[in-house]
Amino acid sequence: MAVFGLQWVMRFFNQAKNFFRRNEEDTFMEAFIGIGILCVIFVGFAVAIISGRRHAQAMKHFSETIGFSYMPHVEDDEAFLQQFSRLPLFSRGKDQDVWNIMKGHVQGLEVTIMEFRYSYNSSSIQSTGEISTQTVVIIESDTLNLPSFSLTPQKTSTGLEKKFFSALMPTFSQFIPQDIDFDSHPLFSKLYLLQGTRKNEGAVRKLFNHEVIRYYEIQKDLCTDGAGNTIMCYSLGKELTPEDIPSFLDQTIEVYAMFQRAGHVSSAT
Repeated sequence: MAVFGLQWVMRFFNQAKNFFRRNEEDTFMEAFIGIGILCVIFVGFAVAIISGRRHAQAMKHFSETIGFSYMPHVEDDEAFLQQFSRLPLFSRGKDQDVWNIMKGHVQGLEVTIMEFRYSYNSSSIQSTGEISTQTVVIIESDTLNLPSFSLTPQKTSTGLEKKFFSALMPTFSQFIPQDIDFDSHPLFSKLYLLQGTRKNEGAVRKLFNHEVIRYYEIQKDLCTDGAGNTIMCYSLGKELTPEDIPSFLDQTIEVYAMFQRAGHVSSAT
């Protein structure tokens, strides 16, 4: 009986020792995994910082080669963006930020190239809580007089939400972004979401003549905002490298010239 009791005690002791040993091993593994995760996060931040600095240096060097001024950042992003407040992109989302700002003149046109970031508006149906970052090219010229419009690739729209809001508050419907489709150009309407306001829909329709619509049917994913004497092009969510900018700047100048012609035609009719 005593031997049996001793064996039972020894078995219990061995089981307890194995239990605590497994717990120690589990604790060690958890600590090891935690340290590994922290290391990955640290390395990720370090790589992002180094990559950002290299990109900023490359952008500064590029601005010097084309004779543009360069600002790595501004003290007040909101105040800086006020000069472009009529462009719809800059009214999107929240936590807006601009950096790597280059300004100069090309072919007599005032040009601003910069990187712009905003977080998705949490009140939007399309919001995913993500951040959108893009390089934008802005041209200002007194030869332009554009109605305010925004042209972006067609995605899941909030059309039902806007119709519902318009029905409830028709007095304010003229201020709601208006989706503009062209029955004569179904491909364009399928590829793009063109928005103006209910008040300026007629002017936007005149501006988007056959030449303009055909151009965007071919180019597809090019985003464009216009208002007054300003036109802006960008690819949604895409940052450009210094090597990409010259061709994109040429394309923006091409878009400017096209809208200048379209504006003259629409004002004459």
